[in-house]
Amino acid sequence: MPKGFFVALALLMSFGLSAQSAAPTDELIRLDRVRYVADFKADRAMLDSLLADDLTYGRTSGVLHTKAQVLALVGEGGPYRLDSLTPDSLFARVYGETGIVNGLLHVKLTAQPAPYTLRFTDVWVHRRGRWQLVAFQATRLP
Repeated sequence: MPKGFFVALALLMSFGLSAQSAAPTDELIRLDRVRYVADFKADRAMLDSLLADDLTYGRTSGVLHTKAQVLALVGEGGPYRLDSLTPDSLFARVYGETGIVNGLLHVKLTAQPAPYTLRFTDVWVHRRGRWQLVAFQATRLP
């Protein structure tokens, strides 16, 4: 098994636990980490529960995907297949029912020879008793 799998599994186990008593900012950071582990593991069911139906997912290429498009690409052998995905420097803020998480993602895609880093913004909305990701936008760092 690839080394990244074990890192992802450890993250999922440590962040997948219930955090009902956590501050909203801590909960958003936990959910962001769970989302990245689910993305790495190609866990469509987990991603489906975290992503809002009206999601907009802005790739560094300028392509804007819907939730259905994101889920269809997860784990496929195409250009977004992951060798590793590591979130870093996560910072969250909450404004009422809206939360914003900023951070870095260290990415290695199977289809690209070199790893790279993204700066991202995630926008979460608290709906029907749970947080859902409504927007993702990333910029590739030089």
